[in-house]
Amino acid sequence: MGQNQMRKNKKYNLYIDGKGIYLREVRLSDVNRNYCNWMNDPEVTQYTESRFENWSLRKLKDYVRKIKSSPDCIFFAIISKHNNKHIGNIKIGPIDKNHNFADVGIIIGEKSFWGKGFATEAIKLVVDYAFNKLNLHKLTAGVYANNIGSIKAFKKAGFSIEGVRKKHYLYKGNYIDATIMGIIAET
Repeated sequence: MGQNQMRKNKKYNLYIDGKGIYLREVRLSDVNRNYCNWMNDPEVTQYTESRFENWSLRKLKDYVRKIKSSPDCIFFAIISKHNNKHIGNIKIGPIDKNHNFADVGIIIGEKSFWGKGFATEAIKLVVDYAFNKLNLHKLTAGVYANNIGSIKAFKKAGFSIEGVRKKHYLYKGNYIDATIMGIIAET
């Protein structure tokens, strides 16, 4: 069964098992007050484009519906195995089917889970899935240059810095660089 067929099958539910976390597709039931609080927390979203929005539950549900309905994106909830808590999200997409690559974006919303390797683990799980199940050739990520935690997480997951876009993002009144990261499937 092809990826598009699987995504159209309502009974199909992606699940990727890790050591301390597991990934599953984001559900509308995940959109609750806690998730909304992450998206409105300036510390959580400071390195994301989501920081420019004022998120309500309705707006967040609409966003989740939109991403889930896209055939070019796969949107995972990151769930702690310790307590089955939804701690963040990771997205593959948009997927460029012509050139066989995709972007990866991640957010760990639960601050108590920061700096404990969960982002790195989630990225590694997504890399494995993208290369071995989706047969993608490459994954990329654009990271604010001052987001040292994300850069470290992507590097630990096998990404390397491919380039810099000078003064690309407006951050707290100043333009800062974008660090362009990538990983290529082993052949």
